[in-house]
Amino acid sequence: MKWYRIISALAVACLLLSCATIRPSRDLTVTPVERADQVRGLLATLRTQNDALINFKGIGNITVRQNGLIQFDQRVAWIGEKPVKFSIAVLISGYPAVKLATDGRWLYYLEVQGQETQFRKMAARDPDLKRLISIPISASDVIAFIAGRIPLPEFDSVAFVEETSNPGPVLVLTDNWWGTRQKIFYNATLSQVQRVDVFHRSGSLRYRAEVESTRRVSGFQVPQRLRLSNDDGVDFQLDIHRYWINVDLSPSVFVLTPPD
Repeated sequence: MKWYRIISALAVACLLLSCATIRPSRDLTVTPVERADQVRGLLATLRTQNDALINFKGIGNITVRQNGLIQFDQRVAWIGEKPVKFSIAVLISGYPAVKLATDGRWLYYLEVQGQETQFRKMAARDPDLKRLISIPISASDVIAFIAGRIPLPEFDSVAFVEETSNPGPVLVLTDNWWGTRQKIFYNATLSQVQRVDVFHRSGSLRYRAEVESTRRVSGFQVPQRLRLSNDDGVDFQLDIHRYWINVDLSPSVFVLTPPD
């Protein structure tokens, strides 16, 4: 399937919402109990990580593979603002051939092929990107990862687990209604999150996120390469070549209009 058809399918289907709230800490159960203070400290750090990073701009490359075969490989430019505002353009010969944007209320799609254009607008607070990369991750989660943060789902209990397969401990976030929501894998010194696994209610993996390399920009530690994958053989890689932080933005950059 050609890249523009993949993105067109995304524009039609982006209607799912992502939950990114945390219940009050008094409702939180931590096991083992002796790790409670440490776990609450780790969660507090996650909640405030790069909190002063309000928006960003970037240029880079997206590569999507299915079972090792490249399905999508294009240069892209994007603008994001927490929590859910996002705009991305696929660049062909340096020009934006396809644009996708969300302002937190509407999803916009604009495609230009020669003299033909295609424009769509639909209600969507937090679009899901499954139809683009075959991985069900919300726009707000993508914005959080690009901004150097870890998106957190709703949960009411946390387990501090030592896993032999991981060099450091793992925080397992659980909701009484949902079950296991998310696993956060740390390095041995608890100084860096190495991997995040997010789960469906059925217990199957929704997606895995790994920040493979980072760099410091304007005092913020942000990703240089972000990888998303799942158990169906889908591998999404974002290489960030240029990164700008807290730039002057007009709300109009997250709104697309049909061409004259």
